[in-house]
Order: sequence, then C-alpha cells, then structure tokens
Amino acid sequence: MRDAKNVRGWVAGGLICLVCPAAGTVEGGQAPANGPGLQKGSIELTFMLGTALPTTWLRARSNRHLTIAALDLGRVMTGRIGTGPLSGDLELLFELAPLLVLRQPEHAIGVAASPVFLRWNFGGSGRLRSFAELSGGLLITDQAVPPRATRLNFIDQAGFGVRLGIAPKRAVVVGYRFQHISNGGRVRPNPGANFNLLYGGLSLER
Repeated sequence: MRDAKNVRGWVAGGLICLVCPAAGTVEGGQAPANGPGLQKGSIELTFMLGTALPTTWLRARSNRHLTIAALDLGRVMTGRIGTGPLSGDLELLFELAPLLVLRQPEHAIGVAASPVFLRWNFGGSGRLRSFAELSGGLLITDQAVPPRATRLNFIDQAGFGVRLGIAPKRAVVVGYRFQHISNGGRVRPNPGANFNLLYGGLSLER
C-alpha cells in the first residue's frame, strides 16, 4: 500500500532528523536542572491516556475512533546537543499499551508495543518543555483492523507535546500523535487506518 510506504518513509526520515537536529556538539554533557530537566541518565516513567480526535486530518475517517492506555519507560541518552531553538537531548523509550479499543464501527480490543521509540526533548527553561517523538511497533487485536484485513498490524506514530513541571521529578504531559496502522503489505487487502490522537498523562522522573 502506497500510504503505508509513505508513512514508514516519513518515520524513517524523521528518526534521522530527530537524532541530529543540530549539528553542534554536546554541551557540558548535562541538560539544565531547572523545570522538567531530564538530565543525561534520567529515567522517566509516564502513564498516558489518549483518544482520537473526531477529524479527518491526514486521511483519518470520522467513523473510526481509537482509545488507548499506555505506559512509557524512557532513559535520556545524551546531554544537551547543539545550540539554538532545536537543541535538546535524545531519549529512548519503550511503550506498552495493554489496552487499546478501536471502533471501526465494530469494536476491536487489542494490545500494542512500540520498542522503537525516540523522543527529542527540546531545550528550555522554567517549568515548560516541549518535545517531538517518533515510534514504530506492533498491534494485536481480537478482530481484523481495518475490517477484512489482519489482526496483527504495525503501528507507526509521530507527534509532539509539552511537559509541565508540577513538582520536583513530576510533570504533566500533553501531546498529539498521528497514528498509522497497517499490515505493511504482508496481506491483501492492506487499506490501513489513520488516527489523530490527543493524549495526556503523568511523568515521574528519577
């Protein structure tokens, strides 16, 4: 399916851009400690709930809806890289979604895991810090997604968000993700399904 290949191309290209958004060197090895600092070596655990927006952006369908509950475990792998507005640090994560409910219009229930998950935490000061993220993983459901396709699919995601520090080592996370689900052309048909997901959660850092 051409859409699936295009989305996977965007994700692959985005991963490259995300790893090297600024050509500068690592400055000092540590991110600032103010606000949601997430210094090199920090471990982040995020509890997240999300729901699809009722829009048709990026070829999403208004008669399909997705709700997800997920747990993200991440580790900041670098100190501050580069200078300017694109500077930041790289975080590697693993996301497990033990509950995913999809209406298409029938309901499908499944579980998803994204072991390939990169997040670029932009530099900043104060309590607010933004980020961009990309991930790829697998989705297993109790019925075919979309209908007449397959129960085992790939799930690609790309998005952005912000962390708002509410206490030392605690932050509220709010973000948007574009999600693409397809079987990657393994089985025909491969119509794919797109979603515009709005999510929020609580981040705990150590």
